[in-house]
Amino acid sequence: MQGQLAVADRLPVAAIVVPVYFGLGRSHVVWGLAAFVVAGALLVWTSPNRWGVGIALHYLSRIYWPDPEDPVPEPPESSERFH
Repeated sequence: MQGQLAVADRLPVAAIVVPVYFGLGRSHVVWGLAAFVVAGALLVWTSPNRWGVGIALHYLSRIYWPDPEDPVPEPPESSERFH
């Protein structure tokens, strides 16, 4: 699950690192501070959604590319409830 969470969580963090790298806070202090506050608030506000995307990607990877050693039980062949 680490790979999917890394993609879902690290890309928004990279959006904060880019302005720091290019010196937005040094060249325009007020704009830099405002951008970092907004980016930090969005990072905190959207964290449950980003984690949900990571978990969903992990689930889909287990469904579409199953590992033979994965302890996930097989789905039932048929169910009495649906007959």
